Amino acid sequence: MNLPARWEAWRARGPQQLAVTLGVFLAGFFLLPSGKALNNVYYALVLTPALFLLRGADWRWLAGSRLWRLAMLLLAYMTLSGLWSAGFSFDDWLHEAKALPYLAVYLAVLACVCARRPVAWERLLRGVALAAVVGTVLSVALYYGSVPWPARLEFQAAVYNANEGATLLAGCLMLVLFHLLPAARGRRRQAGWGLAALVLAAGIALTGSRTPLAAAVLCTGLGFALCRQWRLLGLLAAASALAIGLLLVGGGHDRPALQRGDSYRLAIWQQFAARVADRPWLGEGILTDDTTQVAARDAGAAPLTMNHPHNVYLATALYGGLPAVGLLAAVVAAALWQGVLMARDGQPVWLLVLLVGLLCMLTDGDRLLHAPRGVWFYFWLPVGALMARQTADRHRQALNAWP
Repeated sequence: MNLPARWEAWRARGPQQLAVTLGVFLAGFFLLPSGKALNNVYYALVLTPALFLLRGADWRWLAGSRLWRLAMLLLAYMTLSGLWSAGFSFDDWLHEAKALPYLAVYLAVLACVCARRPVAWERLLRGVALAAVVGTVLSVALYYGSVPWPARLEFQAAVYNANEGATLLAGCLMLVLFHLLPAARGRRRQAGWGLAALVLAAGIALTGSRTPLAAAVLCTGLGFALCRQWRLLGLLAAASALAIGLLLVGGGHDRPALQRGDSYRLAIWQQFAARVADRPWLGEGILTDDTTQVAARDAGAAPLTMNHPHNVYLATALYGGLPAVGLLAAVVAAALWQGVLMARDGQPVWLLVLLVGLLCMLTDGDRLLHAPRGVWFYFWLPVGALMARQTADRHRQALNAWP
């Protein structure tokens, strides 16, 4: 076979060939030392080869998913919103607009791997979960080697922020508890995944991030209910009640989470809500200055600068107004419905991973349209997996209807 023929044969196998490199990129959220390194891995191992492997047939296949169409509408609208931002410049807008093809290619590769190479997809998920465990252990060892206990854990990886890192771990915890652990064969493997779940849960607790911890507990309880694991659900409820009771009755040194109050969230949200109310229809565009200042609680202290709204839904309204919020609501509704359908078939994992992200997006995060960062994992990863299932189901229905 000559070189052109080999090239065509290789390209004909499509973007699902990128299962390994996609897995390396996803594992990089926990193991790579910086966001720049994570971006470079994505550009080199996923984006560049995908530009040669994605074909018109792949895009048409994806277009069969309602979830894909809604997601692309949302991302395209958010990109266009930069055109009416105050202080618009073409260079700044182009810098933000590049995130649209980056994210579209990521979702396309993810969906193709998930739907067309199920064995490789399962290996990818196991590798990512193990990377999360290893990254948590390394972060604990490195961080507490230089910072006194009981400081909030900061991850020594691309996603270093405590809240964002805890959200990623909570999603991985759902993956382990409701997909990898039930599928494990043999007591040793089950014990191994059980230990992995404990490490992930401990990592979430060490961050002191309250919303990810609450989301992990609530979604774990929902998962037990969906799987009819009533004893485990009762045990989780009892343990949660005991932990809350100890937290409330303990001394001040035992409850730093309560001492933080609302972490200025109400003041931040009030300021951004006022800006949304001033421009409710189109928003301020993605090029807007999304920083604000809030008064410090300590007397005489200088005001604090907050870098973003700390709420993805409020941020979406700020950038794109009510149309953007409506499109986001449509994406979430379509993804949740597909997740419910999978849960009915005994596969609740992606519904639970998505719910973790949706809950954590209430108190942290900002832009859905961005170069590789945490939201690609805790929101767009479950959306992509659900999109793949929706597209594959539709394709099978079409085949079954063919005479």
